[in-house]
Amino acid sequence: MRYQYILLSLCLLLGACESSEQPIERSADLLDKSIMTSILIDLHLAEAKMSYTGSRNADSIEIIYRNYEYAIFEDHNVTDSVYFRSYEYYLDQMEEMEQIYSAVVDSLSVMNSAEKAKDLGIANR
Repeated sequence: MRYQYILLSLCLLLGACESSEQPIERSADLLDKSIMTSILIDLHLAEAKMSYTGSRNADSIEIIYRNYEYAIFEDHNVTDSVYFRSYEYYLDQMEEMEQIYSAVVDSLSVMNSAEKAKDLGIANR
């Protein structure tokens, strides 16, 4: 009887450890990778701007960032719910998310290099 109890306990424990999460399905309104990349670039630039606001108040920074975020979604004709669903989907599809973030990092690096060149006065020579 004792062994049956231990076996039953192990079965229940293993069953509880099994992942019950279903993969997120690709919906019709999902953002494609290029739009997602563009939005993420804009969001990261907005985050960078927050460090230059001069405000030390976290609530003020959060409000300013949310305004930037709203404007970015509006510029891309995307609702925040579509963006967040798309983000969740791509998090579930890590290979695609790596491709997106690789493009984001590359774009931000190019922008940073261009800005540094402009600051040094070597642009357009």
